[in-house]
Amino acid sequence: MIQYEHASSEGSFLSSVEPEILTSEQVNSVMNQLTSTIEISTLVSLYFTQVNKYLPLIGINMSEFDKQLSAGIASSEYTVSLPVSAIRLDHGKHAAFVHYVFDENLTPAQRRVLATLHQLFTRPLLHALEFQRLRLMATKDPLTNLGNRNGFNEATQRLINRFTRNGQTFGLLVVDLDNFKQVNDKFGHQQGDEVLITTAEILTDTIRGHEEAYRFGGDEFCCLLDVSSAAELSAIAERIHDAMHAHPLFRKHGVTCSIGGSLLRENDSMGELFDRADKALYVAKEDGKDTYQAA
Repeated sequence: MIQYEHASSEGSFLSSVEPEILTSEQVNSVMNQLTSTIEISTLVSLYFTQVNKYLPLIGINMSEFDKQLSAGIASSEYTVSLPVSAIRLDHGKHAAFVHYVFDENLTPAQRRVLATLHQLFTRPLLHALEFQRLRLMATKDPLTNLGNRNGFNEATQRLINRFTRNGQTFGLLVVDLDNFKQVNDKFGHQQGDEVLITTAEILTDTIRGHEEAYRFGGDEFCCLLDVSSAAELSAIAERIHDAMHAHPLFRKHGVTCSIGGSLLRENDSMGELFDRADKALYVAKEDGKDTYQAA
């Protein structure tokens, strides 16, 4: 069923899907494009282009799947919402929808074309979403929901490639918890996990708008930051320290953090950048902990 939505009306228009009117050659052409990628964002972009060949499409909104999945104009008074019944959100309460945005009302024949295109899109979409899910599992830390070491490596290389293209630099902070072992020893691993989860929340809140935080392993975390100066990097490290000092859980257990930082330099590799920040972290530890050192 097609659910047709018009912004000026509270009701909806329902029309049963009639047989496809695209030719076999057109169907094959669309499928060749849609099966050429497994990347979800690329797939949505390709699909938008294919639908636009046959219909007055100005946008696709797939925010139910992922808030970043959209193409073209996000809203119009003419929107057609089609379900992907194989995907259910909100604990199975309803199907996920693809919202098609048009600049004019569709004719019945055009709605049949859209129904056919939507059916062609469903299987490649399911494959791409599953690939995305598996990739996230490989790059996410299940305890803190931060990126893991694989995610950190991917993001760092992406930022290095960006620097090579346009000269936009970035910074790295390596954060290691002080006195964390005593939490596990005295209060158990469940309390230790709570400290790690809270650390992740503090880092995410502190660096919001810059880049991302990662759990590198154990009680060590990394932050990749869109900064261009040592002063900016130091300011963020200071905010992390302040947030941890203010949190009752960290005060309760006497947990602080030592931080080492470095900016990307010309011709740096991923390993060279990390080694500098890690050595700076070691100096911070040797200097009595709960401090920041730059390299």
